[in-house]
Amino acid sequence: MTADELINLITECEKHVYSFCCNLTGNRIEADDLYQDTILKAVELRHRLDSSGNPKSYLMGISVKIWQNQKKKYAIRNNIIQMEELNENLMQGVYGLSNEPESEIIRKETINAVREGIKQLPEKMQTVLYMYYTAEMPVEEIAKALHIPKGTVKSRLHKGRKLIKEFLEV
Repeated sequence: MTADELINLITECEKHVYSFCCNLTGNRIEADDLYQDTILKAVELRHRLDSSGNPKSYLMGISVKIWQNQKKKYAIRNNIIQMEELNENLMQGVYGLSNEPESEIIRKETINAVREGIKQLPEKMQTVLYMYYTAEMPVEEIAKALHIPKGTVKSRLHKGRKLIKEFLEV
């Protein structure tokens, strides 16, 4: 891929990739760093990028790998693993509630409950759920980005949904 093609790709996908970075990290400061690292790695690996494939999923795969490596480094240094949180803006409107005060309270409580449920999941399930729901990536793209079979992605989605449902019913 040429430099001009890479610039066009980054321009096309920047909002999606940045939003995905925000979801992985849970805050804008870390998302900025992750996004910048992702773009730098894409420039470094531009010879592997193929514009005929799905470069957006390739960029998101780079983000996931960088984020996982950063978390491992942080965990080793501090002996803890910081869990991601969903961006509240991405959950707005999911339940179709109106803007009445009671509905707003219910919506916020639901969002917090879903967040807590997601925090209870293993990191592998969290990543797949983020990619599927927040980045709106199809199963095939997630499988390619994470280098796992499609069946594994489907299994993690199914188990993640089931565990969150169980958490919410308790």
